[in-house]
Amino acid sequence: MTTPDEPLVTTASVEEVISAIEAVDLTAPWEQAAPNLRLALPRRRALPVDIEELPQRDYAPGIRAVLGLDIGPAMLFVAHEQLAGWSVTEEEAFDRALENVRAQAARRKQFALIHERIADVPTLAFQSREGWASCLLLLPDELVRVFGERSGLILAPMRDLVMCLPLDVEREFARWLLGEFAAVDMNALDLPPFALVDGVLTHAVGVPPALRRTAVPH
Repeated sequence: MTTPDEPLVTTASVEEVISAIEAVDLTAPWEQAAPNLRLALPRRRALPVDIEELPQRDYAPGIRAVLGLDIGPAMLFVAHEQLAGWSVTEEEAFDRALENVRAQAARRKQFALIHERIADVPTLAFQSREGWASCLLLLPDELVRVFGERSGLILAPMRDLVMCLPLDVEREFARWLLGEFAAVDMNALDLPPFALVDGVLTHAVGVPPALRRTAVPH
């Protein structure tokens, strides 16, 4: 379902973020915190903590994620000490975080897509309004559910934004678009363009000529 009259992206205000941080209970037990565990993807700007001190896991196609605690308009990063306090392993925590994203996506029977032309390039955009849209890169089958059975160039410039462009779009345009989002979002993600073809997500390093004639979002 497309909704062309909606704004392309929405972001929380500074006041909303501060209020959410002040309200979070950092001493909550695992049973209470686990449903809010998420995966945080690489950022363009430095994290507020040393990333080398955080639990990490690599996902295909070459995406390194850390753990975050979703507090609504923001995310708090989870350190080894927090896992120890919960008495859970890194493996358990990462598995639960991905399971949470899959469960949220699976609850959607349909996805409201924003259809926009940017510099005359047709784009489809999805925001979950719950902060997990970019994590669909780690669940290509759910990504296909969102954008349908089409090949496309996939961008995830923000935590809660994933976009589908024609597969044959100029890579320079894709990089420019990522830069435009980074300029307005202090928490912009540092992810390259990906190609989604036949349900498989790979780095967009080249496009077979046969695909260039058919891979246009509509």
